[in-house]
Amino acid sequence: MAQNVYSVNAVGYANVALKPGFNMVGNPFVTASGALESLIPSPPDQTVVYPYDNGGYSGPFTYFGAPDNIWDPAGGVITFGHGAFVFAPQAFTITFVGEVQQGSPIHNTFIPGFNMMSSKVPQQADIASLGLSAPPDQTAVYTYDADTGYRGPWTYFGAPDNIWDPADIPVLKIGEAMWLNSPTAGDWTRTFSVN
Repeated sequence: MAQNVYSVNAVGYANVALKPGFNMVGNPFVTASGALESLIPSPPDQTVVYPYDNGGYSGPFTYFGAPDNIWDPAGGVITFGHGAFVFAPQAFTITFVGEVQQGSPIHNTFIPGFNMMSSKVPQQADIASLGLSAPPDQTAVYTYDADTGYRGPWTYFGAPDNIWDPADIPVLKIGEAMWLNSPTAGDWTRTFSVN
């Protein structure tokens, strides 16, 4: 007799289009491995990735195409909820695949100073709607675009104002990372459910 099997996990994918030059990306899904070999298995030859986590860069990790088809050195990782600069020698698309993080709350901790952060929820929205509505006082956010370079800062001013200045806070696309510069450690939290 057959039995129905149900899963509470939601699986998704996101196509993230990269422009020639530097792009800031973040993996928006829970994956078995954050390794470049799994996340970006066959980019254009000479693609270079600079992951940033825990206050510093690792790498660079360079992809060498045919006949080798390898990342050198091996072992590069883009940590879920954090980010990396990807140098694209030409336009190409990364297809991220994995489980959609759900729950209450979803934590994305950061350290004092600069953090390259990305949303742990695959959703395009402004940073406050993505859960970064009240970070530590004087936290600043910067975004990066391959065509126009850096934008920002947007600075959060806590009590008594509790506002972002300027008020037109950035919208993060799915799979996009940003810089978050905080005077103290903090936690970017979000509640999210697919159902």
